[in-house]
Amino acid sequence: MWKKYFAVTAATLCLLLPASASEASSATTYTMTAAEMSALDSRLSLLLQQTKSTRQALAESQAALNESRAELSKLKTESIKLQIELQAQSSLLESANKSLQASAKEEARTRRRIKAQRNTAIVVAVGLLAYAVNK
Repeated sequence: MWKKYFAVTAATLCLLLPASASEASSATTYTMTAAEMSALDSRLSLLLQQTKSTRQALAESQAALNESRAELSKLKTESIKLQIELQAQSSLLESANKSLQASAKEEARTRRRIKAQRNTAIVVAVGLLAYAVNK
């Protein structure tokens, strides 16, 4: 876009600049008709208008880019906060899981103890019953 602008500007300046001193002595003078002058003016006006619209579009694009960068920064900050919160939640979940595992082990130990007591009571009862029957 800018290359095109600079090329058009350079071409326009070449047309508008007077010939150099060495060429002036042997240079040929060119004349321009009113129609050609009008066409050149209209081209220059069109180029000026295109340049203005291009600059406006560039300014709008830069504003949109700045907005996008601000939004990206905001989203990155939010993402970091969410990652920290996720890590905290994961830590709490791991702690709860360890607590549940310890509780399950304690419950299993209690069940084994109760089963052993029950079996002992049954053996003692059978023994007493056998003693009572034999007597």
